[in-house]
Amino acid sequence: MIDATTLAQMNGAYAMPQDAGIAWRAAHDAGVDMSLIEASLSLTPEQRLAEHQQVLDCLLEVQDANRTHATE
Repeated sequence: MIDATTLAQMNGAYAMPQDAGIAWRAAHDAGVDMSLIEASLSLTPEQRLAEHQQVLDCLLEVQDANRTHATE
């Protein structure tokens, strides 16, 4: 039999770590998606920089496209 917590996790609900500190719990209670923080922290600094660069490149492309279409 699957308990309610395990079922919630299987359906994508966030499971707070047992050792979560006061600030971690406060951020979660304030609505911060701590699963995104955990996912980011699981990456190496180089991987986080690569993801940042990918997003930055995409935003620059969108900005450039906006400028190109705005002048037409």
